[in-house]
Amino acid sequence: MSHITYYDQPPLRDPVVIVALGGWNDAADSATTALKFLNELWKPSKIAEIDSEDFFVFTETRPTVKFTDGIQRSIVWPSNQFLAFSDSELPHDIILVQGVEPQLKWKTFSQEFLDVCMHFSASEIIFLGALLADVPHSIAVPISGTSSDETIMERMREMDVHSSRYEGPTGMIGVLQDICRNANLPSASFWAAAPHYLAATPNIKVTAALLTYLNTYLSLNLDLSVIQSDALRFEEQISALVERDPEASAYVHKLEEQIAERGDDDEDDDDEEHGISPFDTITGTGPLPSADSLIRDVEELLRKQRENGSQQQNDEDE
Repeated sequence: MSHITYYDQPPLRDPVVIVALGGWNDAADSATTALKFLNELWKPSKIAEIDSEDFFVFTETRPTVKFTDGIQRSIVWPSNQFLAFSDSELPHDIILVQGVEPQLKWKTFSQEFLDVCMHFSASEIIFLGALLADVPHSIAVPISGTSSDETIMERMREMDVHSSRYEGPTGMIGVLQDICRNANLPSASFWAAAPHYLAATPNIKVTAALLTYLNTYLSLNLDLSVIQSDALRFEEQISALVERDPEASAYVHKLEEQIAERGDDDEDDDDEEHGISPFDTITGTGPLPSADSLIRDVEELLRKQRENGSQQQNDEDE
């Protein structure tokens, strides 16, 4: 039994599929926010959807209620949608896959995902993910990547994307990439490291980094100046919050020293030659002093930014 619903079937030119799923592989909502940016920019059309009924535990990933025309309430179920965008100036058409990591029947879900990609003759699959790591917010966002295709890995190394030696539990992104490998469908994943003490969402700096690497990798010619400015302002605001707390400031400086020491060590070994991710070997520094107060400050900052953004959108709509 298929769980796929197909909608419009536009002719697509060797489409590249870009995937981000909310959940375990989406630290600080960084990857899914990148997909939202592309969705708002391109206004793609829905071409397929994987039905949610058999894959979600709705007490964990709950449907939401929204008003329609300010009067009638409707239920919005969690979903995984495929959205198509075409532009003659791009070398490939694009399919965006945005949704949420399911809780159930991962093997079945993965096969359904692959079936949709094969149905539209996808030429390559790009996965976006983010993880919490012991990295300070003040440095350039570390990006690692994986692919079973040596040609793709060489392209990624040319972009200074390092491969990762991570072994351990994985999420749906890892499972989907594996099924692509087994199907001989070229794929690559870009992973951004988000500071573990900034779990509040969204982390716009990490999102901007993912978009910047994706833009270069696929030659999308995106204008990212606004989101990159937002990322710089976000970093400055977080730095101001950290400096208010001596313990938090000392903790972040310790993380910065570890990164610097790691960079010095790389000059004496061949890790860089083999493309090893610089944050794979960072050791933990223990719990963040005054973490609760810092996180509350950050969450308040982000809440105000969201409210200001919503108000600005309402003003524009009026």
